[in-house]
Amino acid sequence: MIVVTRRLVALARALVMAVGAATALCMVVVVSLQFGFWLMTKTWSPFPVSRLFELADVNVPRRYTPASIDAPAPSRLDVQGVIETLLDLPAIVVLFVALACVALCYTTITAFDRRLADSET
Repeated sequence: MIVVTRRLVALARALVMAVGAATALCMVVVVSLQFGFWLMTKTWSPFPVSRLFELADVNVPRRYTPASIDAPAPSRLDVQGVIETLLDLPAIVVLFVALACVALCYTTITAFDRRLADSET
């Protein structure tokens, strides 16, 4: 049983490493796009997550309120507001947080693998 568990842990570790590499590659792509836009416009601007969806032709519903209309009082949990806040974050921040989560998963899997190795002896 421990052999099967160790194989599953090795597979999980390999998958987490692949996801980490893909996330790092996405970070390089986003920084390259930002650099390209900077070369074209001569101004550095953040690259929000919503722009990635726009480039991929994914329609994300947004809520626009004209300045002349008072915004409605926010409810306790404004799901649309949370989604819009996440979409307005710079993509590099979201990818960095994702990479940190992947690193935490890798550390946890490695610690579990060490515990399995210690229990075998």
